[in-house]
Amino acid sequence: MPAIVDPCFGAELRQLRTVAGISLRHLASLALSSRGHLHDIETGRRQPTLDLAERLDDALNSGDRLTRLIRPALPAGQPADRLAYAQEHPRRVEPATLDALTDALAAHRRLEDSIGAAAVLPAVRIQLNLLTDLTTEARDGPRPRLVDLAAQWAQFAGWLNAAVGHPRAADRWYSTALGWGTEVGNSNMIATVLSMRGHLAWQHRRPGPLIGLSAAARRQPASPGVRALAAQQEARGHALIGAASTAIGLLDQAIDLAMQATAAPDQEPPWIYFHSLDYLKMQRGLTYRLLGDSALAVEHLRAGLHGLPPYAKGAAWTVPYRLDLAATLAERGDVSAALEAYERVQVIAETTGTGNLARRVESAVRNMSAANLRTHTT
Repeated sequence: MPAIVDPCFGAELRQLRTVAGISLRHLASLALSSRGHLHDIETGRRQPTLDLAERLDDALNSGDRLTRLIRPALPAGQPADRLAYAQEHPRRVEPATLDALTDALAAHRRLEDSIGAAAVLPAVRIQLNLLTDLTTEARDGPRPRLVDLAAQWAQFAGWLNAAVGHPRAADRWYSTALGWGTEVGNSNMIATVLSMRGHLAWQHRRPGPLIGLSAAARRQPASPGVRALAAQQEARGHALIGAASTAIGLLDQAIDLAMQATAAPDQEPPWIYFHSLDYLKMQRGLTYRLLGDSALAVEHLRAGLHGLPPYAKGAAWTVPYRLDLAATLAERGDVSAALEAYERVQVIAETTGTGNLARRVESAVRNMSAANLRTHTT
């Protein structure tokens, strides 16, 4: 049975190799592998063996940073068997089954960062079919924890559908997550779903529901991190209608809340693992662009993207920020830097198999003026 590989492995390998200044070809010769095989591992298309991870650690002089991302496969009778048993006996949900589903959700979140939403979505649908059956049949005892976990899977499914351009499916799953979250009284989930519905409005640039839903999320008795996400999103809504002072005030509030979250990370829900002060810098950059301050937009977008942890730098969810950075640089006449930013999006599109991202980049580059492109090449 194959080992269990942390979804961050490829990003960690790429980061270690980049810091060491070693090419894929050179690393392959040192680790007794091939360039193509290592490329597939970095991009999440293939998984390493424990033996290869050890050789890579030796070649990169990285201690056990890669080998510790691989765990031996669980023996028979562990998560897969438990899930199969739960499917056959939905009224007998054991704590170990819920543990397995919790671990699977965390792994799928990280995997989406590496390979994109489209690749993860089919597996998530399968898990949600099981969870829907379990929540229908479960009674008393484990039901509150089961429903709470089901809400988290449903919220994740909503996010994935939104990411691949299926807003109606996203809204349906958000509705399901809201119902389950309300049943168990999870204020963090309720606020998150309201905020995510606001995000759907943001995707279609509808400031009314964007502001209203984000404000509703911010009013919930949720954690500081969850409310920080709502506040920064509400700020973008006000920026869309030109309310600069309100937008900046909400961004400042988001920073205060984020600092509270940083001081007490154990109080934050697991689904906002990506949230940080650097993430808020990126959000602030988007807002400054909407307000017409291109210099501050570039400053904050660059700083935020630079500060992301290695596993997140190549995530598909960073693309909107990279595209805004590239477009702003092009508007300011810095075509060389703009093309470099667009090239980075192309790499992410190839890594995550996201064809629509590649098409957006190609369209953006074509729309850059011929005069600017000639200036760049002379």
